[in-house]
Amino acid sequence: MKRNEWAHFVHPETCAIIAMTIISRYITRQIGKYFILILVIVLGIYVTVDFIDKIDNFMEAGVSLRRTVVYFVFQLPLIIEQVTPLGILLAVLITFGLMAKNNELTALRSCGVSLAALTGPIFRSGVGAMVFMILLAEGVAPLTVNHANRIWLRDVMDKQITTTRQNDIWLKSDSHILHISLYDPETRTINGVTRYTFDRQFQLVERLDALKGIYQGHSWQTAQVVIQRRDDRSNRMAMHFLPDYRVNLDFTPENLSSAVPQTEEMSFIQLYRYIQRVEAEGYDAARYRVDLYAKTARPFFCIVLTLIGAGLAARGKIRDGLAISVTYGLGIAFAYWIVFSFCMSLGYAGILPPFVAAWGVNFISLCMAGFLLINAD
Repeated sequence: MKRNEWAHFVHPETCAIIAMTIISRYITRQIGKYFILILVIVLGIYVTVDFIDKIDNFMEAGVSLRRTVVYFVFQLPLIIEQVTPLGILLAVLITFGLMAKNNELTALRSCGVSLAALTGPIFRSGVGAMVFMILLAEGVAPLTVNHANRIWLRDVMDKQITTTRQNDIWLKSDSHILHISLYDPETRTINGVTRYTFDRQFQLVERLDALKGIYQGHSWQTAQVVIQRRDDRSNRMAMHFLPDYRVNLDFTPENLSSAVPQTEEMSFIQLYRYIQRVEAEGYDAARYRVDLYAKTARPFFCIVLTLIGAGLAARGKIRDGLAISVTYGLGIAFAYWIVFSFCMSLGYAGILPPFVAAWGVNFISLCMAGFLLINAD
């Protein structure tokens, strides 16, 4: 039976469904292609800049080529996770920008293809990017970044630093062992400090305990200090109480920041447990709660940004092809990040509740996307 004869046996609605399936797959495939291309370009730029910036440190430290490559490779999952929202937005805008330039959108709309039908593959692409981002943020990135930081500290900077799962920090230098219960990278403060000093026979000669300390100049200004120092004559430990004491701990905030995972480098569960521990020890964890809610909000950037991109495409704002699409995408992403950072700052300052600070930009942008889509037809 010839092809045109088959048409008499196929219901028109079935033909429409088949046609929409083909169109949907085509759009999804194009978005995926440009998404991968954008990630490759961004990663190439990042690795090149980072390599040029740090290769001298690796060469001076005599780090092997294999360890150097491992360091740069293990940095990639975190970078991919961070640029995924931008990548999926640009992919959507480029796809529809080129379709508009080639009059494909006009042809589809003239054939009766609805806006909802065109938005479907965009939404599914956003959901896929969101799931991909969650998998990276919760499973891969925390492990690889931790390993990369260990290479940088131990192999390149030659610092003996160990962190436990509870984020206690142990540091070793020539004659000291230092323990820090909690380090806050934002304020450059340490809490629960204990330093052990040993002689050449590895006999304890001094123990310093401080409630907290802050980095000022090139040393640490500690408060509520107890110093136990061994008397060589009596071989006993003499105890001294000091309200404050300036001490050189042989480690800078930069060293500690590399040792302690930043909030964006932790998984949701790791950060949640960290907050519980900080609060259990009597410290303020409001800032970390803002970051915790941000971890739930950031993956939704993918969906929100793709819907905004769909609204712009449907309203014919990106008819001039690739250059205009990229310009729109970068502008939207920049504005989105500025508003998000501003809300986060208000959350850190206690002006906004943590949930509102993290999710506010998503709600505002969803309203904008809805307005663009509703008024597109």
